[in-house]
Amino acid sequence: MILLLLAACSNDYEIKAPEAPDELSLTLTSPSYGVFLGDGGIEVAGMVTPANAFVQVNGTAVYPDETGAFATVLAFDDRAVVVDVTAIAYDQRVREIVPVFDGTDPRSSDPGAIGGLLTPTGLDALEPTVADLVDSLGWEDLILSALPAIDTDYVDLTPLSVTSTGTTADLAPGFDSVELSVTLHDVTLLTDVTILDAYTFELGISLGEVGFGAHATPWIDADGMLGLSLADAIVEMGDVGLSVEGWEIPEWITDLLLDPVADLVASLGEGLGDLLLDQVGDLPLGGPFAFDLDLLGTRLAAQLVDVDASGDGVSLGATIGYGEDAADEMPDVATLGATTPSGLPYQLGAAVHEGMFNVLLDETLAGFLDIDLTLEGEYGELLGSGIAALDGGNEIPDEANGFCISLHVGDARVIRMVPGTGEPLARAYLPDVQVDIATVIDGDCEDWLSASVFAVIDLTLDGTEVRADFDVRDVAVLEYGAERYDLQGVEDQLGAVVESLAGLLGGQLSFDLGDALGGLGGFGISPEVVAIEPLDDDGLYGVYLDVFGTDL
Repeated sequence: MILLLLAACSNDYEIKAPEAPDELSLTLTSPSYGVFLGDGGIEVAGMVTPANAFVQVNGTAVYPDETGAFATVLAFDDRAVVVDVTAIAYDQRVREIVPVFDGTDPRSSDPGAIGGLLTPTGLDALEPTVADLVDSLGWEDLILSALPAIDTDYVDLTPLSVTSTGTTADLAPGFDSVELSVTLHDVTLLTDVTILDAYTFELGISLGEVGFGAHATPWIDADGMLGLSLADAIVEMGDVGLSVEGWEIPEWITDLLLDPVADLVASLGEGLGDLLLDQVGDLPLGGPFAFDLDLLGTRLAAQLVDVDASGDGVSLGATIGYGEDAADEMPDVATLGATTPSGLPYQLGAAVHEGMFNVLLDETLAGFLDIDLTLEGEYGELLGSGIAALDGGNEIPDEANGFCISLHVGDARVIRMVPGTGEPLARAYLPDVQVDIATVIDGDCEDWLSASVFAVIDLTLDGTEVRADFDVRDVAVLEYGAERYDLQGVEDQLGAVVESLAGLLGGQLSFDLGDALGGLGGFGISPEVVAIEPLDDDGLYGVYLDVFGTDL
C-alpha cells in the first residue's frame, strides 16, 4: 500500500479531481406557448443535456434516449392545461412552463354580433306590460272624443264618459308579425238622454268586454327604441245592456232607446279600430336598447339593429363594437328555436360567441391583473405578511423594508362559456400569470421569488349584475431566494397570497347590466339563467334566460 501511494505521487501518476458535471439544459420543441390544439392530445417533446438527467412531465417521469430526446402525450383534463417539465441533474434543476388550450382560438371566428329571440313564453310574460301601456294611453278619453251625439225626433243621446274595470292583452307570434289582442273589460258608456224634449236622465250603456285585435309588427328605430306597429284592426263588441241608477226602465222607453243606442254602439264599433290605429298605431316598448361602456379602459359598444317576427317569436339582432361604434347592419348569425336544444322553455335567448368575451379579456382582464406595487413601511408589513409567512420566509434579509410585487398576465389566455345553468356564465383561463416578488433594501428592489400562476376568473350573472370571482388553480415557483424550504408548501401558500391581492381589485370587474342597458329599467327585468348550451363546435353558445320573473 505504501509503495502504491509513493508511486501515485511520482511524476508518472497523479490523483485527479472528479470532472464537473455538464451544465443542465432543457429545450422543449413541442408544444408551443399558448397554442390551441383542437380535440387531440398534447404532444410533449424536447431535448435534455446531459442525456441521463431525470425528467418529469406534469409529475410523471419520462426517460430520455441516449441523445437526450424525450417525448410523451398528455390528455386535456380541462379547457386549459399547463405543461410543466422539470429536469434534474446532480444539484442542478431547470423548469419549463408552457400553457396550451383545447379547441380553436375563439377570436378568429367572432361575428361581432349577438342574435336573440323573444319566445312565445317571453311574449306571454310581456302581456301585462302591453296591457299597462294601453291603459296608460287614456283610451277611454280617446273613445269619448270620437263618439257622436245622437239626435232623433224622439230621443237625444249625448256621451258623458267611458269607463272600464281593466285591460288584458294577449300576444302570439305570427308569420311576420305578432298577433295582438286587447280586451277592455266591463266597458260602460254613460250618456245624457232626453226623451220627447221632456224627460232627461243619465243612461248607462254596458258593453261587457270589448275586444281589439291587430297585427303588431315589431320595429327598431335609429335611436335603439323598440316598439310595435299596429295594422288590420278588428273590434268585437260585447252584449249591450241598459240601466238607469235607481230606476227600472219602462218598456216603452227601452223601445225608444233601442235604435239610438244601436247607432251609438255601431258608431263606436266602426270607429274604434281606426281610432286606436291612428292614436296608438305605434306602441313603444322602451329603449334605447344600446349601451356604450368603458371597462378598465376598453370601450364596449352595442346596439339593437334588427327585429323581426316569426312563428318562433320575435327575433332580435345586436351588433358589438370593440373600441369603436357598433355596426349599423346585422351580420349572419345562428337562429334560436322556441326551446333550448335540450328542450327547455325560456323567455329570452341570445346566441353569443366566445370571441366577444375574449376581445374584452385581452384588454380588460389583462389590465385587471397588470399590477406593480411597492409596499414599504407599515403597508409592507401589513400586505407583505403573507410573503414573509411563506416557508423559507425567515431567510428574508433583516435589512429588507418592504416588498416590490408585480403581477402580469401572460400572452396565453382564453375565456370559455360554461355549459349548464349559468354558474358560472363564463370562465377565463389565465394559465401564466407571472408573479415576481422582490425585497426592498436601501430603496432598491432585490429579486426574491418568481412564479407562474394558473388562475381562473368565473363570471356569474346575478340578476343584472355580472360578478367576477378569482381563483388560483396551481402555482409553479421558478426562482426563490431562500435555500431551505418545502417547494410544495411554498406553492400552496403563494396561491393564497395572490388570491388575496387579486381580491382587493375584484370589484373593478363587476358591473350592472341594468345600469348599462337603460331600456331594461322600465320592464323591471331581473334575468335568471335557464341554461347555457352549445350551438356549434366553433364557440357559439345559446344563453337562455327568464327575464320577466318566474312567476309570470
